[in-house]
Amino acid sequence: MMSMEVLEQRREEMLREAELNRLKKVLRADRKGSIASGWASRVAWEITRAVGLLRKSFRTPKDAG
Repeated sequence: MMSMEVLEQRREEMLREAELNRLKKVLRADRKGSIASGWASRVAWEITRAVGLLRKSFRTPKDAG
């Protein structure tokens, strides 16, 4: 049989996990409401990615001497 300490510790872990899941659910719901900002952030990410790729292609090789 499990000791009371172990049972209490497990209960506290489950409560923390439930609270984290609740907070994650709230964050997901907040993000769903702001479709425009989600679209804008994806566009910004893609532009940043493209600029990074262009900069990488124009860099001089390190072994060019």
